[in-house]
Amino acid sequence: MSDTVLLCDFSAGTYVTMALARAGDRPPEATRFACPTDDDFHDALADFLKAHGRPLLMGAAVASRGWEDGGVVHLPDGGMTLVREQLRDLLSVRRLNLVNNFVARALAIPRLRPDEFELICGGPGSEDQVIAVLGPHYGLGVASLVPDGLGGWTAMPCEGGHSDLPAISDAEWAVCRGLRERHGRVARESVLSMNGFVELWQILAEMHGGHGREATVDEIMTLARQGDPTAQEAVRLCTGWLAAMASDVGLITGARGGIYLTGDLMDRLHDGLFDRAAFTARYEDKGRLSDYVSRIPVYKTLAKDLELIGLATLFE
Repeated sequence: MSDTVLLCDFSAGTYVTMALARAGDRPPEATRFACPTDDDFHDALADFLKAHGRPLLMGAAVASRGWEDGGVVHLPDGGMTLVREQLRDLLSVRRLNLVNNFVARALAIPRLRPDEFELICGGPGSEDQVIAVLGPHYGLGVASLVPDGLGGWTAMPCEGGHSDLPAISDAEWAVCRGLRERHGRVARESVLSMNGFVELWQILAEMHGGHGREATVDEIMTLARQGDPTAQEAVRLCTGWLAAMASDVGLITGARGGIYLTGDLMDRLHDGLFDRAAFTARYEDKGRLSDYVSRIPVYKTLAKDLELIGLATLFE
């Protein structure tokens, strides 16, 4: 019987990352394809499997943003859909897991090597306690792991990125008013995501009498490194809101085993712009529960392809 599994990750917009692995093993390498349509995805699957000798598959797992409803996942980008029965037939497998991408990231955490995460603040934490994963990515993902008492973990999905965005300063209130004028309700994802960060910078530019032109996250980060005050303010506000959410997640889930920050926006902030002291001060600002959250370690993940690492654990 085959012990080969196919792992696919759709968390990066309209791109899919694929890998093959032995059941339960960490995938050795991955390949990325552009897949703006369902047909492109099916063609990419065929090309990938052909390039690897059309292996007989034990099963497959796909991570994506969103959630499964009646055997179907509607991806937020491009109007694509993942249909369980269709993929089963296409891959000639019966075992097919459709998993939220941050659930997959959470499942990867216990498999990380010591050099694949670093401490930001807090600690030392507690063993055999809930672990939470939080990340400003193409959306704002949240998931947690609960120990099962047998040495394993149960993943808990949620949509915490769509919870209300809090404000504690005049600057934060001003941004919230600007977002409310544009969209109505203001969620945390409105600023803590790749698109949200750009919109945060645009609103700040307009507040300061400028024009909120189109820009990429990388362009804004470059401006911040060059000393641009509006870009630096966007980084500062984003860091504060991320810290506040991290401690909120710690309180809501009881994640005394640790909180892991991940995602593309976090990677960009961490590249020379992350103010650890400011993050820690906001993270620990929880009144009489400050001591509680200060004991929870907060880490930054450093490993690539977390979703694929996590998906592989489904076949152990």
